[in-house]
Amino acid sequence: MKHVVAIKSQGDLDSRLAIHPEIATEFGLDVVKFTCVSFGSARQYVKILRDPQLAPAELYLSRNIMEALRLPDYLDYELAVYRNEITIGPYIGLLLSAEDRRLTLARLKKWLVYAREYQRLHGALVVFALDKVDRCSRLLEGYCYNPIKKSWQRGVFPYPAAIYRTVGLSAEWKNHFLSILGDKIFNSRYFNKWQMYQWFSEEPDFRPHLPVTVLYRAPKDVLAMLERFSALYIKPVFGLEGRGIVRLHTENQRIILRTRKRGENSLQTFDSAAGVAAYLRQRLRSGRYLVQQAIDLLEYQGSLIDFRCVVQKNQANLWVCRAIIGRFGVKNSIVSNISSGGRALPVEEILRRVLAKPAAAIAGMKEEMAAFALSVADRLDAYGINCGTLGLDLGLDRQGRLWLIEINNRDPDPSIALDVRDVQLYYTLKSGPLFYAKYLAGFPEAVKPDEF
Repeated sequence: MKHVVAIKSQGDLDSRLAIHPEIATEFGLDVVKFTCVSFGSARQYVKILRDPQLAPAELYLSRNIMEALRLPDYLDYELAVYRNEITIGPYIGLLLSAEDRRLTLARLKKWLVYAREYQRLHGALVVFALDKVDRCSRLLEGYCYNPIKKSWQRGVFPYPAAIYRTVGLSAEWKNHFLSILGDKIFNSRYFNKWQMYQWFSEEPDFRPHLPVTVLYRAPKDVLAMLERFSALYIKPVFGLEGRGIVRLHTENQRIILRTRKRGENSLQTFDSAAGVAAYLRQRLRSGRYLVQQAIDLLEYQGSLIDFRCVVQKNQANLWVCRAIIGRFGVKNSIVSNISSGGRALPVEEILRRVLAKPAAAIAGMKEEMAAFALSVADRLDAYGINCGTLGLDLGLDRQGRLWLIEINNRDPDPSIALDVRDVQLYYTLKSGPLFYAKYLAGFPEAVKPDEF
């Protein structure tokens, strides 16, 4: 059940919670005399007073309890009752920086996008930086969204009930939060391209959808792969936005190597394997690159196409496919990234332009991509990785087979929605993870998988 209340202070030191009798009955508190109240990691024992003079949308706490919980009085809250504990919330932390000095006014204004759905979220949204977390007192200093002023308000708060993080955390920090919050921080674990390949290549259902990949140790790894496949990609294990990618293929007994730097294509030709080996020794570090089979992907306007599929957890703890967007690079580019000059189109539009298929067939292909992406996300759940939002890069070859190219779980950039001029989708992708955070914070909701 959901009941939105305003919480105010009343009295000084009697540790009391006053609630309307009807609301008390609704939450099973009609005979309870003593309970505890929680806000994030803070908890206090209280006496319950059922007061018919109160409005149903009002709840009063003694001032000493409000201060102990550090509970802002300018927010709209929901209540959740489990056993003998009343949770006030949801209280969601947004760990958006390692350093407080980077929480500038300009960035705070930009981050108001997280609060666009506040009328459905309710509770406390607190932006904070890691260097303002006090592990001894279990308090943090940050900015809480004030729905009255529609701005962020500085304050000191207890630890949140759930944390959405977009910055790296050491094992020490992750275990610290785990010891207090439980597994309520996401994305809980970052993984790289090589780890992804190792995990999914062990799965019979996913192995056929993975390009053959090896970890680069020496030039012989590349030359051996060139004997198996006519074209290869060399990619940084930790690379982003298409940086550092090399494409090799054989042509007339020569090896053609293509890269892209500063928005320009670069091509080098080698007449011997020894020349390629010397080039690779000079530029690649062992263990830092992948050597990957090049897939015969669909093309549009002379460029390879891939598809960014964004999946997010909703308030019912279910994965939902929010968007599938086709990307293609500049002509003859070896990458499709928008940051490297590429363009984007909705999946239906780009498939319609490339394939001579009826609308029903295009819709079926889109559904197949979405179902595949959701199966990948479910498998990550099974691995024990707590994610709330993922950006999957999928490929489609000329025979119609789907390929899993990459998974981005480091806060995938939602601005790809703006590349297809869908502002509402951008807002949906930006605020979507907070509904999963609301679930983690103790406020689940039974909604259909396709609801937002």
